[in-house]
Amino acid sequence: MDLSAVADASARVSEICQRAASPWSFASVLNQVSQGAPPDGVPPQADTATAAPAGSRDGSSGGNGLTSYLFGQRLGSVPAGSAADGMYGVGSGIAFVTGSGIGRGAAPAGWADALPAAGRPWAGAIDAAATKAGVDPRLLAAITRAESGFNPGALSVAGAVGLTQLMPGTAAGLGVDPTVPVANLEGGARYISGQLDSFGRVDLAVAAYNAGPGAVRQAGGVPDYPETQAYVRRVLGYYQQLGETL
Repeated sequence: MDLSAVADASARVSEICQRAASPWSFASVLNQVSQGAPPDGVPPQADTATAAPAGSRDGSSGGNGLTSYLFGQRLGSVPAGSAADGMYGVGSGIAFVTGSGIGRGAAPAGWADALPAAGRPWAGAIDAAATKAGVDPRLLAAITRAESGFNPGALSVAGAVGLTQLMPGTAAGLGVDPTVPVANLEGGARYISGQLDSFGRVDLAVAAYNAGPGAVRQAGGVPDYPETQAYVRRVLGYYQQLGETL
């Protein structure tokens, strides 16, 4: 089994355990969590600049139950393209078109002028973290906007922390303290850099940031999860707003 899938599953098990401590029955909680919905009375993860689809941060919003939820993949999914293609289309007809070099390198001067007001105070730290990791600062800014709306105190119901919404285990593996904003940005930059190395395309790297690399490998492209499809659209849209041509 892909070790990244095990790590993703561990994070989901932790969320189930957290929710199981609520006053609702474990069976009820487990059923709702496996469908990607919070139990009645438990607030969903607070969103940021754009409302996120219902479901877990990095998994399916339903469909194949607990196994799908835990491992961030749908059993029996058939890829409609390959990572070597210039385009990967999913079953719903959505396609993401990107070049292999996108997501790397320096951003043009003045790129931060296009950030929303909440992001401008973080432009310098984003630029520094991204440059250190060999990532286009505009891509890291787009991910940060989608993940937290540039809120350094953001905390998801699953336990993801800070500007780039790092899970504690992921942050530990990256050697950063996710509660420190600059370190959080550095961790997020290194994580997306690793996904760019693994998949060679920005759409697949962004999908892996959301759904986990195991799910992207299983699908052979962007997984056919409504949440992940919406997340990739949102991040690439923010990236384009910052001047990247996809």
